Amino acid sequence: MNFCLSVEGPLLGDGRRQRAFFFSSNRNLKVKFFFGPENGVKYVRDSVDVLSYYLETYEACRKAFLSYKKQLKSKFERFDYECLEIPKDGGELDVYYLGEKKKPAKRLVIMSSGIHGVEGFAGSAFQRRWIEEFLLDDKSTYKLPKNSDFLILHGINAHGFKNFLRVNESNVDLNRNFALKREKLHKKFKNKKYRKIQSFLNPGSEFGNFLFEYIFFIIRFLGVVIRFGAKYVLDAAVNGQYEFPKGIYYGGRKPEPVVRVLRKYFKKVLKPYDRILILDFHTGYGAKNGLSLMHNAEPGSRTDKNLKKVFGDFGLLLNEGEEDFYRTSGDFTDFFGKILAKEKDLFPITVELGTFGNLNVMGAIRGSFLMISENRIRFHGSKSELEADKVREEFKQMFYPNREDWRLAAMDHVFGIVPEAITRFSKL
Repeated sequence: MNFCLSVEGPLLGDGRRQRAFFFSSNRNLKVKFFFGPENGVKYVRDSVDVLSYYLETYEACRKAFLSYKKQLKSKFERFDYECLEIPKDGGELDVYYLGEKKKPAKRLVIMSSGIHGVEGFAGSAFQRRWIEEFLLDDKSTYKLPKNSDFLILHGINAHGFKNFLRVNESNVDLNRNFALKREKLHKKFKNKKYRKIQSFLNPGSEFGNFLFEYIFFIIRFLGVVIRFGAKYVLDAAVNGQYEFPKGIYYGGRKPEPVVRVLRKYFKKVLKPYDRILILDFHTGYGAKNGLSLMHNAEPGSRTDKNLKKVFGDFGLLLNEGEEDFYRTSGDFTDFFGKILAKEKDLFPITVELGTFGNLNVMGAIRGSFLMISENRIRFHGSKSELEADKVREEFKQMFYPNREDWRLAAMDHVFGIVPEAITRFSKL
């Protein structure tokens, strides 16, 4: 049985919500084919078992990613693999850097995974599929742009990846930490909203019975929303904070070791490129089994215009002023504009796959409960290890569901857009 999935985009002027249709696929665990959103070109090999790309441990993901080294080296004129050692128990970050010619091209595509640790399982699956079916498959009908090089960063937050956490070894949310030291975000960015409700966001007591805690949390959550408003609570939490080291969405006091390592690496590698497309894979936020393309570019800015050239007519770009939009400080995709020459054209995008759906009230409550409870257990413990394990498993499912429908939909969303986006980027 074939089916066609749609993803909801932003509201149109007449109040209707735009839908974009990208693919047709087969429900028997095999993806039959995808059509690009623009010209109906067949992109993917027939009968590929896409579920096999999803693995269950960091070690398995890393081993599978590294297994492509020899093939990539033999196929591409220029190939480099680096294992970036991250100090202070930050683990290792694996990087493939490759191109069709010995000299660097003028365009570069960056694919990154695992900034939020546990979200790296899906990101790794997308990266490995891209390598296997688009970079290495000579029979692929997709024409790989010869004027674009590729930089693939696997598992930026290795500690979180290994331990099914969003944060790193210092409880830092790395997507609130990619900043220059001189920016001093902890002084510059004061999240007053977070401070007002921080006792709700960061309970200081031991976790008890799961069901009891959840019911009590719902009562407190609704009380906070009634008092301050839903948008206030969302902004207070997800915008990040630099004041409470044991709190959720903590951005750190200074750039973390991995940020310093990547800054040095990017300054060395990215110099030759005039145009850079950044695809940073994330999971968890958004409509159930849906896709959002998120960015922090100021409306009307050069970067904003660049993004619209590549992604605009997909109907998926979240823009400032929309209900689902939120802005963050220390975002990975914004980092490139801070460290690179101003004349470079940047196309930074966060590819976000929604899981159980946290844009409605019950989804928001469930997601908030799991974020807060997981953090609470790590710092204050639990009266029962069994109850703690329930939280950890639910937390993992929030970012890496084992549901077949989600895993198929996520692959279809990503590969219904990414190949076409890269083709468009290569033609600019």
